[in-house]
Order: sequence, then structure tokens, then C-alpha cells
Amino acid sequence: MILGFSLIMSCERDDICAETTPTTPLLIIRFFDIDNPSEFKAPTNLAVVENGTTSGFLFNSDSIAIPLRTNIDETQFQFILNSDDTENGTLNSDLIIFNYVPTDEYVSKACGFRVIYNALEPNEAPENDGFWIQDIQTINPTIEDETSAHIRIFH
Repeated sequence: MILGFSLIMSCERDDICAETTPTTPLLIIRFFDIDNPSEFKAPTNLAVVENGTTSGFLFNSDSIAIPLRTNIDETQFQFILNSDDTENGTLNSDLIIFNYVPTDEYVSKACGFRVIYNALEPNEAPENDGFWIQDIQTINPTIEDETSAHIRIFH
């Protein structure tokens, strides 16, 4: 008991990373109706899969949060609309390449570092030819938190 108490008392505030401490933020994307740009529009059965992998995220929402790679300056995602439509045989998929400058930011001794993404620039791959995504806009080119959207996608 004395050993446990002394261990607790020897911890400094910086030795424990609080749950409220900011960590590497996710990319926040909002989806809008191309015909009524002020209206949100959730894509139907949207699968977001990192290019070159087979697993990803499934969404049915007008707002999504996805991770970017921290060790390189781009992440490529396939955005697959109606991903559960297996009868069609062809995927309604657009490839978006997110370019950015990752910067390490020191948080604390207990929490270590987090990554901030600067100069965010989404680019639809030329071979997409706009399958379902009609326009992409950057709202905030710096990803340092998850309080608001960084990208708008119109479809």
C-alpha cells in the first residue's frame, strides 16, 4: 500500500496524457447537393478505402472523418458510392489524392507528438472523369482540430 501511494505521489502532471489532450486530427469532409449547394446530401452506402488496400470505412452520413497518413505527404482514397451494389459489376468510384505538409507538434512528455497537416489540397485523379463527385472545395487548408469541416464534396 505504501509503495502504491508513493508511486502515485511521484507522478507529475506531465506523466499522464489526459483524454482531452489534442491528438493527431482526422480529416473532416462534408457532402453537399450539387443542385442545391447549401443543402447537405449524404452519399448512399459510401465506402472510403485507402488506395492499394482492401479494407476501409462505410458511411451513410453527410459528414465523415478519416485519417491521413502521418509519415508521407499524401494519402489516396477511393470514394465508392453505393458500395453494396454487387449486381451492377462496376464500381462508381472516384479516387481523391489528398496532398499536405505533415508537421510534428510536441504536446507533452506523456503524450508525445501529434501531427498537424498544412497546405491541404485535394485532387481528383484525372482518370475519374467525375463519376459521381462533381466538385471538391477546400474550406480549411490546415488540419489542426476536428471542430469543423476541412473539405466540401458536391455530388
